[in-house]
Amino acid sequence: MPSERRSYWGVNLASVSRRRVRPRRGFTLFELVVALSIVVILATLGMIGYQSATPPGAVSAARNELHGLLRFSRQQAILRGSNAMLIISYNESDPEKFLRYAGVIVEDGYNSANWQAAHSGVYLPEGVYFVPQIVDGATDGFAFEATWSADDELKSQYDCTNGASSLAIGGVEYPVRQDVSLDAALGNEQDWIGFQFGPDGRVDKVDFSACSGATGNQDKRLVLGLAGYEGGTRLTFVDSDKAMGVVVRVNGVSYAVDDLSSL
Repeated sequence: MPSERRSYWGVNLASVSRRRVRPRRGFTLFELVVALSIVVILATLGMIGYQSATPPGAVSAARNELHGLLRFSRQQAILRGSNAMLIISYNESDPEKFLRYAGVIVEDGYNSANWQAAHSGVYLPEGVYFVPQIVDGATDGFAFEATWSADDELKSQYDCTNGASSLAIGGVEYPVRQDVSLDAALGNEQDWIGFQFGPDGRVDKVDFSACSGATGNQDKRLVLGLAGYEGGTRLTFVDSDKAMGVVVRVNGVSYAVDDLSSL
């Protein structure tokens, strides 16, 4: 009898009782959620670090943004039979806007001198700036790294005319959807770089006091590149090989350019 109690259908019950079968233990839902969260956080931090160092596609996106505003400005001039202008901030005392904030202004009637903001203004992507013509790097708040090409093709062009007249830079009060004053003596006056179109769609001289004596029109060029504040004081342009631009012909038609050396 004792042997019969220890076995049942040929199975040794005593040996079974001595062996504790441990179930396989997997991950709990909480552990999976925590692990996935850590992976997402690390991936995000890595992407942020990469983008802050070299924003992929940022220069191209900025170029397309300004090119769109340029064409919008020309369109407004033709539709309204008036003057329109793309303006870009040149106020170095405002580093948030300096060379990276742009808008469009339009005259409410041809040569009426009454300007209005036709666009609320946009900021270029972080780390991308409008490359100005060199005037005096010691006083204008920007500079170029030693490896930046000295070729003029890698800088924008916004002279008043084809001659050696003053650059198209002047004061503008630029509120959103309100009247705009050019070369204002009072108020919130700021410096802006201007690209103006006439009612025929051609590139015209801008209506700044610096260009008051200038006549005619010319090809112009917008160039954008990567830059950063060196020591937090001066904007320095770097990696000239990543610069891109837009060429504007005399008739106002514009073309996006990736390889500026082809100019």
